[in-house]
Amino acid sequence: MIEEYPFDNASAPAADRMSALQAGYDGVTVRHLADLGVGPGWACLELGAGGGSIARWLAAQVGPTGSVLATDVDLRLLADLPANATALRHDIRAEPMPDQLFDLIHARLVLIHFPERDELVAKLAAALSPGGWLVLEEIEPRGQTVVETPDEASAETFASVQGRIIDLLEREGSDVDWAGRLPQVLAGAGLGEVGSERVTTRWPGGGPEIRLLAANSVELAERLAAAGLAEDDLARFRKVLADPRFAVSSYPLVSAWGRRTSR
Repeated sequence: MIEEYPFDNASAPAADRMSALQAGYDGVTVRHLADLGVGPGWACLELGAGGGSIARWLAAQVGPTGSVLATDVDLRLLADLPANATALRHDIRAEPMPDQLFDLIHARLVLIHFPERDELVAKLAAALSPGGWLVLEEIEPRGQTVVETPDEASAETFASVQGRIIDLLEREGSDVDWAGRLPQVLAGAGLGEVGSERVTTRWPGGGPEIRLLAANSVELAERLAAAGLAEDDLARFRKVLADPRFAVSSYPLVSAWGRRTSR
């Protein structure tokens, strides 16, 4: 059986999930893309564009002489893109790459969920223009820790439920350790000038970033219940996440990049 992407842009929590991802990670992503020099005239591909925040930022950088192709399997959150950006319904796993070469391809929190992830990296690398950059960003879910808690019960509730969520994602095909191997995967795809950075920030209870964890718990609720997690435990988990006395580290985000040096 081919595992499916575990989240759905058509679900009720999708907007919360996307806004939380943007709050938690857009700053890091933008810094890396800017450091690589993205600018006027570049042709960019934003794979798994989600809510479109990075596609819109890229469109502003490449200007009217550049272009951004924002792809996803569900485009409902990609309305009203700028004139130099196009939304395309596309499944990287089942369909060939668009018939063009790109100066930049970026994907964040996409490939980790697919068992053929290494092969997909090679597929993306082949779609780069000579000198083009592939930038992949993935999380290390088990690297998240409690940094502030009002009591031990809150910390225990968080660790128990969050552990069950990560276990579920692993059973459904996600590789929660893959982020740490990104530099080797990029080099194995024939890319040069490979680099990476691991960033962890603080997510306070009730803040915009920690809403990612609450949204995930809502979207995965039925599957968690089927795996034996009680509804009361999920309710306590969400209450802990909303408590301003509670805080966790972010999922560590590994950003890795490599450049196509051959024709």
